[in-house]
Amino acid sequence: MAKKKSAPAPLAAVFEGACSLDLPGAPAHVPLDDYPLVCDIVFSAKRDQVELVGFEPIATQEYQAKIGPMSVTNATTVKLRRAKPGTLSRDGHFAIPIVLHFDHLFDMPFYEEDSDLVITLSTKEEGGQPLDARGRATLVGQGTFSGGALDGYPCRMTYRGKLSVMPW
Repeated sequence: MAKKKSAPAPLAAVFEGACSLDLPGAPAHVPLDDYPLVCDIVFSAKRDQVELVGFEPIATQEYQAKIGPMSVTNATTVKLRRAKPGTLSRDGHFAIPIVLHFDHLFDMPFYEEDSDLVITLSTKEEGGQPLDARGRATLVGQGTFSGGALDGYPCRMTYRGKLSVMPW
């Protein structure tokens, strides 16, 4: 009797590195440069999809922000609101669609100051680098904030890191 070959299973991994944000023209630049970030990801059994399943919230130091004519002390916590499965190809390129929620410490009555950012982190964006033989990659995503104090402002996120295990 021939031994049955088992089907591959999804593969859990960690992508550990640092992320930076660029918010050109925003009245309150969220100070996020080379912030350490560890993300849990899962590769599909066929290794053709990848999904970000979570990360510890990012908390900035306090900074001065302008809300209308006022200058206020603020801090921002960035959380993963949701993620969808993205793509992975054998040439090392991958892309992960996510929504990040920017929760601002400063609260004003009758004003929703928090914002969401819908982006796809991808190795194919300008400045991105596909997965190399050592598990390193650079993901870049660009989007425009919706809602709150950052509504309508563009943002570019760069996330450089290394995988704990290779998908193949």
